[in-house]
Amino acid sequence: MNPFTVYLLVHLLRILVWNQPLVVSDTAAAFIKTSADSIALVHAKVFDGSGNPALLDQTVLIKNGRILAIGHSGDVPVPEAYETWDASGMTLLPGLIGTHNHLRLPQGALLYTGPKLYLACGVTTIQTCGTGHPAEELALARAIEEGRYPGPEIIPSSPYFTGRQGRDHFVRFTEEKKVRDTIRYWARQGVAWFKVYRNTRPEDLRVIVDEAHRQGAKVTGHLCATSYSEAAQIGIDAIEHGFIHAFDFASDRVPGTCSGNVDFRSTLGVQEPVVQELIQLLIKQGVAISSTPAILEAQARGLADPRSLEAMDAFHVQAYQRRRKERESRAGEGGVKEAWLLRSLEFDRAFFRAGGLLTAGPDPGLHVLPGYGDQKNYELFIEAGFEPQAAVQILTANGARLLGRTDIGKVQPGMRADLLLLDGDLQADPRVIRNPVLVFKEGKGYDPQKLLQAVKGKVGAAMDDTWRVDGKPMP
Repeated sequence: MNPFTVYLLVHLLRILVWNQPLVVSDTAAAFIKTSADSIALVHAKVFDGSGNPALLDQTVLIKNGRILAIGHSGDVPVPEAYETWDASGMTLLPGLIGTHNHLRLPQGALLYTGPKLYLACGVTTIQTCGTGHPAEELALARAIEEGRYPGPEIIPSSPYFTGRQGRDHFVRFTEEKKVRDTIRYWARQGVAWFKVYRNTRPEDLRVIVDEAHRQGAKVTGHLCATSYSEAAQIGIDAIEHGFIHAFDFASDRVPGTCSGNVDFRSTLGVQEPVVQELIQLLIKQGVAISSTPAILEAQARGLADPRSLEAMDAFHVQAYQRRRKERESRAGEGGVKEAWLLRSLEFDRAFFRAGGLLTAGPDPGLHVLPGYGDQKNYELFIEAGFEPQAAVQILTANGARLLGRTDIGKVQPGMRADLLLLDGDLQADPRVIRNPVLVFKEGKGYDPQKLLQAVKGKVGAAMDDTWRVDGKPMP
């Protein structure tokens, strides 16, 4: 049975057979503000994830972890037994769905803090997009699925796959049988997505895509040796990061190798025919783009969110301060140019408006943390000219569509009650995305402030790397 079928059966069983909300452990319950079976959110402004303009003065009824009804507050009566929350002046969205959301920083794991950060910021489902420790992620995903630990639903990833010249700790393509056996093994463990990395050649990718699809799984990639057009023709399901790694446009590129001049990042206009042709090819082949503007912005502009500095342990704060001093010595120049960020966002907008499936994740690293980076993605999409309803769609319904899910991603009757309630009018001010009041996951309303307080000063600390899901999580 393939990984997607397993996930869907679990959710259908809970709805159709058990017909009851998830029971959570005391550990998870400590972060819940409301766990009533019947909840009414009244007078909310709602972006429902469909890409349509906001709905005003809405009442949303939640029953046993599902959305029972939504409509104008004057038309939807609240039954007497419902716990009622006045959402006047607030904005309600589907829970955010991230498609490039690691549970590690380059220097170590985020096992204790990562799930709490994601959930506190309104991220209720993540696809981790490659990992060096798949068994670790599978265990954490199970603990959250069973209600033993607070966090988003985790769609686990495979180890990284790469070409013969790739990194030693990745699965290098040295023998086809070994690669196919590895894919089969991790698919049987419940991995639904396989990630290829820069040195993966077209002939390598062809085998990986073939075997992953045979197992009912999907493939995404951070590409270089394989161009976007080659990957699309082979049948890849998604491509990470967008325009900045489109080596189709690199001059002096040697086919089948990670090579070429990257001047195109600064000079090639998105409206140029070659770029538009690539966009149309990706759309025709059904290839999604998983954008990661938060990490690009961190590299291009170099300034940390003060909330991230408050959350990180001393080692990571000091590393950030060293990077700031080094940047100042270079007159503010970083490795990623501002023009690259802006052009990447312009490419995202062109791809989306042409009908492409655009999703997003923060790609945690440097000073970009889980959750905070997802919120920053929203702000950057607004900066790039996306309308609020489009930015919400990218971060919610589009993510669900890529993951093959029909039970999450929209505020509609029958959907799982994964919801984000924000204090303020998101349409008037994009920074309202930073103000979660309640985060509903399967109908249970988590307290963002309690979750954030639990990780303050601990992100990246030793406890994040040593903590294990063993039934006795750290307090």
